[in-house]
Amino acid sequence: MLEAQVQVMCLWWAAGDRLRATHSRAAERDRGEVTATTALIFILVVAAIAAAGVIASKITNNASRVPDP
Repeated sequence: MLEAQVQVMCLWWAAGDRLRATHSRAAERDRGEVTATTALIFILVVAAIAAAGVIASKITNNASRVPDP
């Protein structure tokens, strides 16, 4: 019984070591691409909001120039 418990503990430790190694390799591959993508999306959203504001102001100006019946 003790031998089986020792084998289970060794497998558990090996699995933990493998998981930590995989996690550290994944952390090394991270080159900030998520941050760059987030910054690009933010810039595009700001540009879209600015364009919507320009379009809304043009519509408002054209609507105010229409004479009342």
